[in-house]
Parts: sequence; C-alpha cells; structure tokens
Amino acid sequence: MKAVGNCVIGMKRTNNEDAIYINEQKNLYLVADGMGGCNAGEVASSTAISAFADAMEQSKNEEILDKMMKSIMICNRKVFQKSKQSIEFVDMGTTLVAAAIEKGKVFVVYVGDSRAYLYRQNDLKQITTDHSYVMELVKSGTITREEAEVHPKRNIITRAIGIREDVEADVVIEDIKQGDKILLCTDGLSNMVSQNEIATILKQECSTEEKVKKLVLLANQKGGLDNISLILIEI
Repeated sequence: MKAVGNCVIGMKRTNNEDAIYINEQKNLYLVADGMGGCNAGEVASSTAISAFADAMEQSKNEEILDKMMKSIMICNRKVFQKSKQSIEFVDMGTTLVAAAIEKGKVFVVYVGDSRAYLYRQNDLKQITTDHSYVMELVKSGTITREEAEVHPKRNIITRAIGIREDVEADVVIEDIKQGDKILLCTDGLSNMVSQNEIATILKQECSTEEKVKKLVLLANQKGGLDNISLILIEI
C-alpha cells in the first residue's frame, strides 16, 4: 500500500486554508478544508487535523470506528473552543474527511463536502455524500447531480467541524481489494476537475506521485480557484 498527498494554494487564493495528514504506519489519512476570516480557516483545519490524530493515538483497545467517531467529536470540540478564544477566530470551521484502513476495509468518517472516492477496475465512485446546500437540492429532486456540479451555491456547506459544540458525522465502510485506489480531496480539486477527468488520470500507467501531480496540475490549469488538497492511496 502506498499513499501520496499534496496541499497547494491554487492560483487565486492568498493563503492555504487546507491541511492534510498521512500516517502510513497507522493507515490513517485526513483531509480538511478550513473556512473563516483572516487566518481562521487555516487555524481551524490544522487544529482539527492535529486533534483528530492525537485522539486516535490516545484511544487504545477500541474498535477502529469507535475510535474515529470519538476522535471527530474531540476535534470538533477543540475547534469550537478555540473559536471562542479570540475575536479573529469567531465562526471559524472546517470540513474533515478521515479514512482508516484495517482488515481489508476502509472506514471513512466525515463532516462537510471534502470527499472520498473509491476507484476500482476503471470505475470511480464517490463514496461520501456532500453535506452541502446543493446536495440537499439533489436529494429533494429540485436539481440533478450534473446541475449541482456547476451550481453557483455549490460551496455552501450544511455541516462543519467547530461551528457548534456538537457535530453529526457520517460514516462509510467499504471492502477494498488489491489494485483499488482511494482518493480523499477538498473541493478545490472536485470543483475544478470532473469525475471523468479524475478517473482518466487514475487509470494511467504511472506512479502514485505522478498521478497526484497531474491532478493538481489539471485543477490549476482549469483555474485553481481554491486551495487544492488530496491524498491518493493505492492498495
């Protein structure tokens, strides 16, 4: 198994509010996309990543999913508490998508619209469901998924880490096989590069590092309107 990540500023932003974490020894991978004024988004994402990873390390002799759910509640509380400590951090928050691989399965816990994809045998599927305004419209039948991809309000999220004292996280568990690829990313990638374009790059015969470079390059070539962060895990 191999994991490669990148976290870049993009072409339009003046600072990077995303954060990623890779621990191949523990098979734990995290991606966060912060939001808030000044540098608050950067603080929110880095605080969430650090708190989640620390909580996972301190949780012993528990089932992996229990550890992940406990960790996401702890990191939510840490970001929420920090937002109360300074006027510049008021209302800061972050998305978080966490993936852990154990016993032939990938366990994904997430809040917000940062995504997890599973690529298998030339087929790419999004295994998370965005916590976003446009996804609520899709669920109600108001718009199609295709319309959601280009909707002007697609950046509005309905859940985030640190906004309230408690948070509701969703869980996905998928069996994994040799040859599978798992992609975690922020909307700086998924808003700029289509699912078909991502799949085209993932099926290429090149290294994991090259695939990550090509995904970032394409997102920047298509405008790079936001920070671009991703982790590609190849089984």
